Amino acid sequence: MRKLLLINLFCTLALWVNAQMTFELNGLTYADCAEVNAADGSTTIKVPAGTNLSGLITGVKVDGVTVSDLSSIKPNPTTTYLAYDELEVFVYNNKAYGFRFVEDVWFCAVFISDCHVNQESTHDGTSAADLATIMQNICDMGKDGTKKVSFTTEGATSLIPTTSIIFCLGDIDQDKGDDGSKGKHETFLSATAEVCKSANVPFIFIAGNHDLSPDYWNDGSKGVTFGSTGGSNADDETITAIQNNNTYWNGKNVFDENIEYFVDNNKSSYFQSKPFTFKFKDVRFYCGQTYWFQKLYSKPGFLSSATYYAPDGVISALNTFVESHADEASVWMQHYPFLAGSDCDRWWLDQNDSGAYIPTSDSSIYGSSVSGIGYNDSSAANTYKKNPLSVIMDKAAGKSSDGKVFHFSGHYHRFADMTYTNTTNSACKVHDYTVAANGNSEQSNNAFVVLIKRGEGVKEVIQTKF
Repeated sequence: MRKLLLINLFCTLALWVNAQMTFELNGLTYADCAEVNAADGSTTIKVPAGTNLSGLITGVKVDGVTVSDLSSIKPNPTTTYLAYDELEVFVYNNKAYGFRFVEDVWFCAVFISDCHVNQESTHDGTSAADLATIMQNICDMGKDGTKKVSFTTEGATSLIPTTSIIFCLGDIDQDKGDDGSKGKHETFLSATAEVCKSANVPFIFIAGNHDLSPDYWNDGSKGVTFGSTGGSNADDETITAIQNNNTYWNGKNVFDENIEYFVDNNKSSYFQSKPFTFKFKDVRFYCGQTYWFQKLYSKPGFLSSATYYAPDGVISALNTFVESHADEASVWMQHYPFLAGSDCDRWWLDQNDSGAYIPTSDSSIYGSSVSGIGYNDSSAANTYKKNPLSVIMDKAAGKSSDGKVFHFSGHYHRFADMTYTNTTNSACKVHDYTVAANGNSEQSNNAFVVLIKRGEGVKEVIQTKF
């Protein structure tokens, strides 16, 4: 069988040089992108950094003649999933044509946060119309041939940045989706996800503390409440919105590996925030929702309160996954910053503005059931939350030259560029870039444009305004 396969492959290779198949490419000129590989006679299509291979081919010619019935080509090049640098063989009239599709090694991610759609007056919010304009500008970056930002990283100084993927780091609209659309975040999604779908630019968003219940709100109310507004039903709607958006992009085949979630399988009947991961252009992205230590809970009833549970199972699942993917360059994110903001540590400790918090009903090595934690206690936040997470993060590849893991956050509403150093293991360092709210009037820039190198991770981060 192996000999037969080799003979068939040899015959296929031999056919490639006898005729010419060319493509019409979405926004590109074939002659500028194609080059023949002398080794096997196939053709490499090299596209600019950030080009989406999905939908790249829009038409086909063979020996200069347009193929009107594209289904006569097996497989149809316009609907085939084009994997990076993998041999694709198309057969037409019993002749085979081999191609490889590759991108330049550089691509760009854009990070925004804290849109607070329609909360302009109180939360540095953004109107739906303004946010839609911002998103369209991000999707269009570089398409007119001009540089939005200029990178200084060797090999990328002449790059005209275009957007390969967009992230929003939480606090997406009015509290828990209460924006006149029954809590389902429809206004936010219309201004963001739908714009990106039209532009065919992948868009990923995570939850913030205004999208999922923290244990305590500033008004002192205790935990998750019954009902749709501010309650567990609204939490469900937030996670459903995130998962539906993720499912859409999984279905578009834009990721190297589809999105998968970190959950505690032993508590599947309880509410979980379901942080997730995926691989995109040979880089692993870890998306932590409000933060990785969000507690699980059983839902409250009309007359009963929620019961909280430790996140240990979720963190253990994360640790196991990272250990088995330690060779992959990684980019991390969650809503809460590691250091930025005067109340940073109380949020990591699930405290309200007076230091009160809800212990879990089960034991936890992450401080969720420990009594007597002081208000905004940095030592406790480091010991129970930040240090363990930084150890897990440090296991993955793709760190900076001085050993820092790249992390992105929001919540603070201001830009910050800070490094967290593990207080018991100084080798574990997290370079945390905190992005400003879109409606922040004190700072002129409201996004990070991040230069990423395929297989290596983050190389440069620049603030800019869209």
